[in-house]
Amino acid sequence: MTIFRNVAERYKSNKELHFNMHYRYAAEDKPTVWLDSLKGDFTFYGDRYRYRLDSTEFVGGKDLSVILFKQDQVMYLARPGADMRSVNPMALLDSLLLKNDSVDCNIQETKDWQTIVLSFHPVRTTKRVEYVVDRHSGFIIRMINVVAARELYDASVRQKVTNEATYAIVETDLSDYRETDVAKDEWDLGRLFKKDGKEYIPQPPYQSYKIFLGSPDL
Repeated sequence: MTIFRNVAERYKSNKELHFNMHYRYAAEDKPTVWLDSLKGDFTFYGDRYRYRLDSTEFVGGKDLSVILFKQDQVMYLARPGADMRSVNPMALLDSLLLKNDSVDCNIQETKDWQTIVLSFHPVRTTKRVEYVVDRHSGFIIRMINVVAARELYDASVRQKVTNEATYAIVETDLSDYRETDVAKDEWDLGRLFKKDGKEYIPQPPYQSYKIFLGSPDL
């Protein structure tokens, strides 16, 4: 899909890119009743990214991804996979560049915006994804995902969706795009933990965190 290739290349053309995010959730059968909202920010650096959402931080790389649950003082380590990539709001772009016969695509255009609506069949975890692209900057300014309610990131929101079989609307606004210059040691996972034999040891200021391994080959 040419349009996705163009959008993906726009993001990759920036060595370091930072933007803010605002999420809000609603049940699909009550789309005007927002259940909760979260704010965060996202930074790209080559094939690495850092993603902060409320009190949770994700640091992703080519070979290893880390999630810091700061309220619970838990550090989760895993090989990058579908579950880890799902926290990356840009992850779907690359997968859609591949031939995919299970996706219907509809594109609407105005002078300022391109709206891309993807419908998945058969419907599974994701029913529909919508992107709104600013034609002047080439960046995505809004994403709307219709996903199975059980997949919602925030457990407290999942409890507010009374029917477990229903779908939820996740609306994400992306704003304040800018190039940034993050200190290189911020991308070094060694600042979070060190490995001693088969044991992972959290490093200050995370020395009180418990480490959980999400991949058996770590």
